[in-house]
Amino acid sequence: MLRVLAILAATAPQLSSVLRLQECGWFSYDVPEPGPLEVAVWWASANASKLLPLVLAFLALWAPRQFPKVGAILAALTTALSALTLVVPYTGPCGRTSGEWLVVACYALAAVLLLRTRPGRRLPRARAAVWSVVVLLVLGRALARNYSADGVVGCWAMLRGTWAQIQINLDLAEALYGWVCVAAVGAVLAAHRSASLVGLVLLVPRCSSRSPGCCLRQRTTAPALSAWSPGPT
Repeated sequence: MLRVLAILAATAPQLSSVLRLQECGWFSYDVPEPGPLEVAVWWASANASKLLPLVLAFLALWAPRQFPKVGAILAALTTALSALTLVVPYTGPCGRTSGEWLVVACYALAAVLLLRTRPGRRLPRARAAVWSVVVLLVLGRALARNYSADGVVGCWAMLRGTWAQIQINLDLAEALYGWVCVAAVGAVLAAHRSASLVGLVLLVPRCSSRSPGCCLRQRTTAPALSAWSPGPT
């Protein structure tokens, strides 16, 4: 149970990042740019937030005995880096943005839960290999979504109404590595039957067609920043 709560706490900031977006438009004047310290702090925090679920997933699959100890160390490091964004705001098109206490609290809770988690048993290699492939495929899709030459701004001109908004949110979740977190949760739960339910969630169809003519959405929290410019990537 503690293992499940720990991975949920570690992935909560990324999974909820779509709900914490700040929308702003293009500007005819010079966009404020962040300083070197801001870039360094937020880049480190953003990448730590993205890596934590992935490392926990592969520890659970291939090194379950090291899962609590190594996971707690990484969660504590992510907590410290996220806390720095509280005192070092990031300057972007939407103004100066500070980190959120709730995000820091989630990573701190994950670290505490991991410390109290018992080492798990080694999974069958076939099952661990299958979930490893799943996680890597979802990660590859997210990276392709963010770093392809088509641009990073979503636009669905051919869709209308509720369906268009659903597809926009699904694609944004992919850009913010939310689906990677879902796959990581499944990997940690690989020893239980509930992992199959997570696998079904990953089968939700997502539209990824893009056109660089829509409004810019800048994320307002440390874990959410790295998937979009103007934040550090």
